[in-house]
Amino acid sequence: MSTSKNFADKVVLITGSSGGIGAQTAVEFARYGAQVVITGRNANNLSEVAKQCAAVSPKGLKPLEVLADVSKDVNCKRLIDSTISAFKRLDILVNNAGKGVFSPIIDKDILDKYRDLMDTNLRSVVYLTHLSVQHLEKTKGNIINISSVAGLKPSAGGFLYCMSKCALDMFTQCLALELGPKGIRVNYIVSIDIANAILFLASDEASFVTGINFVSDGGALNAPMIKIVLITGSGGGIGARIAIEFARYGAQVVINDRNADNLSEVAKQCAAVSPKGLKPLEVLADVSKDVDCKRLIDSTISAFNRLDILVNNAGKCLRCPINDTAILDKYNDIMDTNLRSVVYLTHLSVDHLEKTKGNIINMSSIAGLKTCALDMFTKCLALELGPKGIRVNAINPGTIRTNMLQTLGLTKEQSVARYSEIGGKYPVGRVGEPIDVANAILFLASDEASFVTGINFVSDGGALNAPL
Repeated sequence: MSTSKNFADKVVLITGSSGGIGAQTAVEFARYGAQVVITGRNANNLSEVAKQCAAVSPKGLKPLEVLADVSKDVNCKRLIDSTISAFKRLDILVNNAGKGVFSPIIDKDILDKYRDLMDTNLRSVVYLTHLSVQHLEKTKGNIINISSVAGLKPSAGGFLYCMSKCALDMFTQCLALELGPKGIRVNYIVSIDIANAILFLASDEASFVTGINFVSDGGALNAPMIKIVLITGSGGGIGARIAIEFARYGAQVVINDRNADNLSEVAKQCAAVSPKGLKPLEVLADVSKDVDCKRLIDSTISAFNRLDILVNNAGKCLRCPINDTAILDKYNDIMDTNLRSVVYLTHLSVDHLEKTKGNIINMSSIAGLKTCALDMFTKCLALELGPKGIRVNAINPGTIRTNMLQTLGLTKEQSVARYSEIGGKYPVGRVGEPIDVANAILFLASDEASFVTGINFVSDGGALNAPL
């Protein structure tokens, strides 16, 4: 996805970039055209990173080097002032600087250690964000905060570090709400192997992603071999767009729906954008039926002898009160499509995905973060299938503009009005489009997300945290 890697004319400031994650992030931004600003406390290390950035920059751009300790307020201000003085703009702020301190609560120096750690890990992020907002609003830029799994999981003796990262995560989510109306996206990454994830979140292809926790903690579309990608529920809406985007980037797609005419139309669109004019395999099937699930997998393997990526997108929306007389029939109907089909298709696919070291992406929703059956299945399968080389992730979209409201009985005009109303409440000021979800899925399915498994990737315009 070359467009996700174009940062020409972007000014990117990365704190703590004289080594480690920060240095690699700076080098990668430079590689894709950005003018980077690097900072650290060691001049020699900073100089070495600057050389690496200039060496990979397409135009040989030299980074601006700012020697600074961001735990000091005066240095934070000097860092932002130097950036604006040199380039008159700021597009992306990556708050990467941090330190780890592990100490028991009985440590006699606990308050000094508390202040030292919090000044670097949290206070500096707050102040740098404060100083950057007016500049980022002008460029409709974004902020990426580097967190840690420690912010999600407690550790004995590690409360200082865990607390700082947990606070950083909540700061990120709150700022996503506050800054969304200004056109500024704010995300955080739970880190280990993350430079590619940072570049994705900073790109325009993640324009509907804000306020999320992107976990890259160890839980494949760009390889020369053509990938075989099966997308269920791809006769329209989000599934169709996912199929088209995979086709656009060279995949051999298998599409599935209950409507033959819709399937045929999507197949034409896929073939039209495919670099090699590959025609999708069309499989008319209802995935709520076990026999159809088996036929879908068997047809894929019969045609291509492999499966690389399974996107479980098919789903339906149903609301009814608990006292509905047909509650069990409705329960079976929705669970057979939204959950049982995913379980069975995954079961049928494992042998094939193990051979290709492939991956599974399950389409959930932000509602799934509350009801969680599909999301918990995803996390458990990530643990079970990880040793087989299979990654499993879930996408949790917010409201996406499709024809779903019309299928529920609204007119086209009413649907437009409703989407406008919902979008007005989202921090980014709009509802999502199918391309927003497709871009996220293509990233998760690619080798660039090879260290990502078992996560809920929220693409919701900040809705989950908004007071809707």
